[in-house]
Amino acid sequence: MNIVVIITAILLLVLIGTENALIENAGKSVALALHYTSEILVIASLGIVLYYYSKYGKTDTFLTNVEFELSDVGYYKTKRSENTVDDYYKAVREDLIGGAFSISENLELTEMDFALRGTKRGELFYIVSTDELDKNDVIAHLDSVVYDITAVLMKRAGNAVLLFVCDKVDDEAIALSKSITTMGKKDKIKIAMAIAEVSTGRVYFLGNNPTKCQQMIATYAMNTEVPIEDSLKGERLPFQDELEEHMKNFDLNEYRRGNFFSH
Repeated sequence: MNIVVIITAILLLVLIGTENALIENAGKSVALALHYTSEILVIASLGIVLYYYSKYGKTDTFLTNVEFELSDVGYYKTKRSENTVDDYYKAVREDLIGGAFSISENLELTEMDFALRGTKRGELFYIVSTDELDKNDVIAHLDSVVYDITAVLMKRAGNAVLLFVCDKVDDEAIALSKSITTMGKKDKIKIAMAIAEVSTGRVYFLGNNPTKCQQMIATYAMNTEVPIEDSLKGERLPFQDELEEHMKNFDLNEYRRGNFFSH
């Protein structure tokens, strides 16, 4: 696809630059033939681009997200000083209120408990407070957020953050922290996860992809700004090495059939 588009662009630039000279030296009929040829190339290029994105667009997004996960640091250091789950939660809540979010507390969404849901136009912020966090907790609460956004709030576009504030998180849950869930036409709904482990002062999330979700997590979960300063970046973690090995077995056909997952 890229080769065809680049060649077409080069030929068009050459034609535009030499059209008058062609008419003078080779005749109007030759110049006209080249003109129609360039139009055919443009149509062919557009057709190839549309075919590519209709067939491979979601695959391209999937692989791009995996590349961000692999190139990111394993965790970030929070700038918040609170050292208990309750105090950390209260600090984030106060900043959300200061950021003009409408706050609802102590919610039960599809039988899952949430400490808070904040809404502000196209931005949503969910907080779960717990002492210990595992993979099953993450998956269950994410499913509840998806249902709440699409079926209850009836959103068709927006950026959402699901923040877990905990004292201890297990490795399998950390491995999910950099996943971005997209939904809707052209992936207009994005849900990013973040885990604030109060006992270590670490925040696990996808921090190297400059999106609205990244900005929301940095601002409210970490109390810092983007781009995130190097002093707050931790080292690569083992789950990223495992993901890299797993992706060596990526199979396009299996992925398109729904049989290949990154986690």
